[in-house]
Amino acid sequence: MTTVFVIQNQHGHYLNKQLEWVDGHDKRTLYRTVHRDEAINVVFEQSSKNIELRAHPLECQTDESAQPKVEACPTIISQQDDFLGEEHQISQTETEDAQVDTGSDISVEMSRENISI
Repeated sequence: MTTVFVIQNQHGHYLNKQLEWVDGHDKRTLYRTVHRDEAINVVFEQSSKNIELRAHPLECQTDESAQPKVEACPTIISQQDDFLGEEHQISQTETEDAQVDTGSDISVEMSRENISI
């Protein structure tokens, strides 16, 4: 087992190889380096892009398959996913309303047909 450095932010999320914040469930995708100074440089670069970021290099051991031993945090919900979730709920409600309206239209048409005969 060797020691590697991963990057963790103030929310417990980890930086992946594509420089995105992830929950750490898939340890194969996490950014890692054996050099502390390289990890510090990545933290500096990420902090330059986002002034509210509070990240730090986290030293951790690797397991038998050379993956960092980190504790996964709860799943990340992005603002886009949150927005899509709200949109999905709205569209689902509209669909339910449309089904109710459609059902009443059919019954009205059937009643008109029965009256005209």
